Amino acid sequence: MKFIKLSKLTLVFCSFLSASSFAGAVPDYYSLIPGTTGATLTDNRIYAGVKWTLNEGIKPQAVVGYRHARTESNGDTDGGDVSISAKIFDGFQLGKLRAKYFDGKENTQGEVGAGYDFTKGLFAGVGVHAPYSLIGLDLHPFIDENKLEPYIQIDTNKRYKKPNDTASTCNGFQGDPVNFVDFRDSDCIDEFVGVSDKRLKRSIYLLAKLHNGIKIYSFKYLWSDVVYVGVMAQDLLKNPTWKDAVITKANGFYAVNYRMLGLKMTTLAQWKKDGLTSIESQENISLN
Repeated sequence: MKFIKLSKLTLVFCSFLSASSFAGAVPDYYSLIPGTTGATLTDNRIYAGVKWTLNEGIKPQAVVGYRHARTESNGDTDGGDVSISAKIFDGFQLGKLRAKYFDGKENTQGEVGAGYDFTKGLFAGVGVHAPYSLIGLDLHPFIDENKLEPYIQIDTNKRYKKPNDTASTCNGFQGDPVNFVDFRDSDCIDEFVGVSDKRLKRSIYLLAKLHNGIKIYSFKYLWSDVVYVGVMAQDLLKNPTWKDAVITKANGFYAVNYRMLGLKMTTLAQWKKDGLTSIESQENISLN
């Protein structure tokens, strides 16, 4: 009966890993939620590695697992991990089925978890995970000897990426998963084709209203702390004169062709220095 019960548990875990492999096929994407203060990069990955339990000799165990992580723009990283290990030398024997929660930065995370050892029963554990490596300590409360098991692990889990790590600053609408550039460097701003969707902006303040009625705002992108000056695509869509300047991307977000408005995008610092002239374009493509 015990063998049947453990076999079912193993089957459920393997089925979970199989289903999770579809998520692992596309490991990185942005989760941009209107109204939030930053972007989150979500990473789903299947990994493999080898583990040495220090009080069991030099022969390693094989480890496979699934890891889900969320990394914020400031590097804060947390998520969950499930794995199973097995002895592969001197005959095959299942090791530990483990579930963990981890929290930390993109480079290093602390871990806490629990699971089932197929030889010794239930256990709890803590650890520290860095790129491609893990140091941990397990506690087996229901055995008389060797209650503590320190171990080290080498695996395929690389450093997590922050949202800004995957964004291009100079390649127009190329380089990031939402097809919009993160204008972190003012020298790389595309002055004439800007991300102008209100859903991708925060800290929005009205600065001016031009003689033709176009409203000029200061704002920050969800994934950046730099303050920019420009228009809102949603404003332009309400006016038949300007709506043709709005570009709808494949993902449903809006961009604006500033040339068609006789304007260009700038930073708040430049606006404070030059005023309205900082957004005036020398190039003007007529809307008519």
